[in-house]
Amino acid sequence: MDLARYAACDRQWIAGQEVGLAELVAAAASAAAGRTTDEELSAVVERCMRGYEEYATSRRAMAREDGAAFFAPPWCTAFENAVLWLGGCRPSLTVRLLYSLCGEGLEAHIEELVGGRGRGEGTGMGLLGIKPAQLDQINDLHHRTLREEGLLTDRLATLQEDIADRPLLPIVRERERAAAAAAAALAARHVGANSNGLPGRLEAGGSFGGVDAEVDAAMESYRAGLAKLLEEADELRLSTARALATQILTPRQAVEMLVAGKQLHLSVRDWSRRQQREQNARLPRASTSTSSGANP
Repeated sequence: MDLARYAACDRQWIAGQEVGLAELVAAAASAAAGRTTDEELSAVVERCMRGYEEYATSRRAMAREDGAAFFAPPWCTAFENAVLWLGGCRPSLTVRLLYSLCGEGLEAHIEELVGGRGRGEGTGMGLLGIKPAQLDQINDLHHRTLREEGLLTDRLATLQEDIADRPLLPIVRERERAAAAAAAALAARHVGANSNGLPGRLEAGGSFGGVDAEVDAAMESYRAGLAKLLEEADELRLSTARALATQILTPRQAVEMLVAGKQLHLSVRDWSRRQQREQNARLPRASTSTSSGANP
């Protein structure tokens, strides 16, 4: 495990997010002014998606060293960790973000569909100009993504519940018995004296080696299970974002969606760090002296 290397990878990822956001914002502005073609916008979208994929590849390699480190990473704030799902954002959040961008225009269209007053196929809706055919695809993707999320969440629950089952619980019980036996043996040796009249000593490491090896093996198995879940969760995050950005949305719509996603990610990160700094500043400072006679 190398937390410093993991944190450095995260810092590099955030720096890339900021650079990518600037490129996407510039592309959106050019598109709004009619200075950018769909081919150029598609190239910007593809560079953004490749950045996600490269980060996922790096995380996968590091998670195989210690999968647990990425489920509540110490380089994130407590708030960031509180909203993580399997080491990252929920894939369905990308779809929900798209719904939010469409805003009231999309909600009004849904009401029209329910009321049997649907618009024509060529009519765009909402802030992004989402069309009815696109909306159907987005809804289908949303439902599939939610199902996949549920399956992964269930597997995580099973993995967590296994801690109370085999092999860890029997190992814990065995270790307690070994500790009790070691304490009894040590007490017996102190009661008696060896031939030199000195109290005896318990041989180091004699009671726990085998038990601790089993514990280590069980924990490594758990970490490997977490790493596998992280890998599959990243794949679902990527496939959902790519389906939206390259298969369902137009290049201009994809750019707008990716801008909003990066802005949300970076803003939550900045806000949570600001709040954490403010909370830390309000904590009482530890006294620098341990006694009344200590120097200031």
